[in-house]
Amino acid sequence: MAHSFLSYGSGRWLWISLASGLGLVLHYSYYRMKGVAYGGSVEGLLYGVVGTTLIAILMYLGIRRRSYSSHAGTLQGWLSAHVYLGLLTLVVIPLHAGFRFGWDVHTLAFALLVVVVLSGVGGVLLYRVIPGRLTRFEARQQPDKIDPQLARLLSDMRALVKDKSNELVEIYRAELAVSQNRIPSGWALLRGQTRDLLAERSSELAAKAAAVPMEEQATFQVLSQLVLKKAQLELNLLQQMQLRNALKAWLYVHVPVSIAMVCAVVIHLIVVFWY
Repeated sequence: MAHSFLSYGSGRWLWISLASGLGLVLHYSYYRMKGVAYGGSVEGLLYGVVGTTLIAILMYLGIRRRSYSSHAGTLQGWLSAHVYLGLLTLVVIPLHAGFRFGWDVHTLAFALLVVVVLSGVGGVLLYRVIPGRLTRFEARQQPDKIDPQLARLLSDMRALVKDKSNELVEIYRAELAVSQNRIPSGWALLRGQTRDLLAERSSELAAKAAAVPMEEQATFQVLSQLVLKKAQLELNLLQQMQLRNALKAWLYVHVPVSIAMVCAVVIHLIVVFWY
């Protein structure tokens, strides 16, 4: 997906953005030689109009993505324009300001724009990497089939330890407790480490082996196999969930900061034209 919209139309929007950026930089260099560059000059206002127009086009993508009946180009074309024109704004806005920044709402608007663009670039990178990894995981195990298998393994463990020693029963209870604990979600899951559950469970089982009565060692071996199989399924599920969350996490930065950036731009315009 990422490759298709980045190279949409043989890289049309890439070349448009590069040509536009180069033209604006050359124009700025000529303008700068004539005098002091600042946002209130004719050229500075021109760059400001270009930058504001670009931001308006970029924000329109939010509407375009939800309006598949629109005839104003394809979704892939708008995505390609969104990426490359977003990068172009990082050139246009400093030209508008004459590279003059301070501790004010004008600089805040630009800082928010930088966060928006960089988070968008992060989203593109995630879409280039994660889907392939998810496909490899899902080829081994579909996520919607993992929960029934975990339930079946717990049922087999319960039947296996029935009327057995407390040592075996405690192993089953520990696995039941693991399954009953809620799997972390959202940012907690992203921050968490996908540790090697197989190695962890193997170490725990090895430590408990000596306490199991000799006559139940065969049962312990079967139970251990079930525990390790369950650990493998849990690890697969956790890794898939982590990848899916990472695929969406950038939006929790990109969207709200985009809204904040638009508000800052509106305040910037009000301050400039009314005060």
